Amino acid sequence: MKCMIAKSVLQSMLAKVQGFTERKTTLPILSHALMEAAGGALSIKATDLHTSIMVKAGCDLRDPGSCAINAKGLYDIVRELPEEDLLFWTDDHSRAHLSVGNKKVKMNIMDPEEFPGIELAVPQGGLTIPVEVMKPLIERTIFSIPTSSESDTKYSLGGALLVAREEKPRHTVIEMVTTDSRRLSLARYRVEGKMDMGEGIIVPRKGLQELKRLMDGREEGGRVVLTKDSLFYLSGETVATVRLFDGKFPDFRSVVAEEAYPIVTRISAPELLSVLKVCVAMMSELASCVKLSFTRDRTIVYASNPEQGEVDTAIASTHTGEEVEISFNPKYFVDCLTFIDSEAQILLKGPQGPCMVRDSDHDESTWVIMPMRF
Repeated sequence: MKCMIAKSVLQSMLAKVQGFTERKTTLPILSHALMEAAGGALSIKATDLHTSIMVKAGCDLRDPGSCAINAKGLYDIVRELPEEDLLFWTDDHSRAHLSVGNKKVKMNIMDPEEFPGIELAVPQGGLTIPVEVMKPLIERTIFSIPTSSESDTKYSLGGALLVAREEKPRHTVIEMVTTDSRRLSLARYRVEGKMDMGEGIIVPRKGLQELKRLMDGREEGGRVVLTKDSLFYLSGETVATVRLFDGKFPDFRSVVAEEAYPIVTRISAPELLSVLKVCVAMMSELASCVKLSFTRDRTIVYASNPEQGEVDTAIASTHTGEEVEISFNPKYFVDCLTFIDSEAQILLKGPQGPCMVRDSDHDESTWVIMPMRF
């Protein structure tokens, strides 16, 4: 293969595929990207067998062909080259050559036949979700998906439950739910169109991270297509798909039922967030909680670290029901209060139960946080 392409275009293409490769693997080909030049365009594919992507851009094609090349190595090299057109070619299936001005680089390549086959054809009949809907769903829930290093034996908790169900004629409610067993996040949006996914699909954490990264790029025409067994990101130059988890997500409906939380406090979210950020700054492994006292006309935030000092702040609030004193991890509150602009509702079951956090002005998001017990 041989083609001429702008350095900035090739760098952008390689940047998109980085997160879709697998570097810590016994299969070296998964750390490689498949480059294919044909029909006046260059395409780059990458996969870790769970997530896959193809990006495409026009080029000055001299000779069609393909090769598999280390994705990170090529990206690091291209990033350091000058902003000029870059000539890329291969000799047989052993070396790739890059030439820009007087700079010439040779890289080892692998046989493209070894690259895994990936299916990027979008099935018909899916529900199209605008990026401006899908991106907030991910942002408001992804932080409560446990990472692979966290000790949780429930495989299905390593991803987000995505459900689409018809609420009324021609309207669908899309819900994304995540939990790490210490907290639960639920975000929902209403869109036009029909689709009922039953119990839904489970999308792995890494797939959501990569989809969000693509959405952050604000590509023209970017959208998500949801089917009963797959999730795609599409734009004019990019196709990406996420392989879904098999498994059953825990029943969460009873956890977010408002009638189960009879105690209600209304409080300024920005003010509470500001105080809790100070508490987080004072936290240590030995002092990792904050005590919240919910009384009739104020909420008292108290945190203590023997090595640094303490925080003791009262915030005006309105409270209905029994007065409660309960301890929580302040980081969990910070994660959700960030998305509330004015007043937050904090709903409680009692001094030993979880609390539910909601935006008083909007019903799109709900967070449930378990208390810390000693």
